Amino acid sequence: MTALHSIRQGIPLAIEGIGKAFGERVVLRGIDLQIPAGQFVAVVGRSGCGKSTLLRLLAGLNQPSRGAIDSAGEHLADNRDEVRLMFQDARLLPWKRVIDNVGLGLVGDWRPRADQAL
Repeated sequence: MTALHSIRQGIPLAIEGIGKAFGERVVLRGIDLQIPAGQFVAVVGRSGCGKSTLLRLLAGLNQPSRGAIDSAGEHLADNRDEVRLMFQDARLLPWKRVIDNVGLGLVGDWRPRADQAL
């Protein structure tokens, strides 16, 4: 399977017994979730319930206190190039052009194709 095919199909996620604590404060406890490749999932809940913490764990910005996050039978960290996260707050770099902000998370030679699309 090529990397491009894999990206179009998405990656499966298996979250087993995830927990996250910041000091004495437990934010997530015993989260189990199976997400098939290509499926879109919305995480909803009241403010402060751990939505952003879960997304940060999936993106590798934080590490779980317990449990495992796997993708296609491997630790998600081994497939991290396939993971994208869009923050709920604006994260633009005001000193960069729009095209440069759009390309922040892209790898490879994306710029010529983006310039053609303008």
